[in-house]
Amino acid sequence: MDSIERLKQMVNKAFVYNGQEIVILGFCDNTGDNGDEVEIYLNNGKTLEWNISDLIIKLSRFRPVSNTVIVLANERLNQVSSVNHTIIQNMRDVIMDQIKAVKESPTPEVINQAKQVFQGVNTLTNLAKTELEYRKYMDVQDKKK
Repeated sequence: MDSIERLKQMVNKAFVYNGQEIVILGFCDNTGDNGDEVEIYLNNGKTLEWNISDLIIKLSRFRPVSNTVIVLANERLNQVSSVNHTIIQNMRDVIMDQIKAVKESPTPEVINQAKQVFQGVNTLTNLAKTELEYRKYMDVQDKKK
């Protein structure tokens, strides 16, 4: 099976990659200076940039996860997050709209706009992680008192 075809089958499916539960939101092939790279957009805000010749080997690092695990993980995240859940859903919708736009019209302008959106989402994700770390720190400080 062609590596791009394999990647197409993996879109919108849950996997464990580098110890994290992730979903491949989409991808854009023929990127890079020579058009020999593929960008893979993950739900954690990260973008993987790999050479197409290495793609099939690197895709084997993604391990399937049951949907139940993803639902439970999302419920746990919703319980600890102070972010309004509709904001998170709106962010997901914006990401999916960007992926759709790139698929329908992969022009440099559309791709750059999608990259900017993904960078913004990545920044928001990092802020949420910082918030959680601060909460952990405060919990430890409260227990010391």
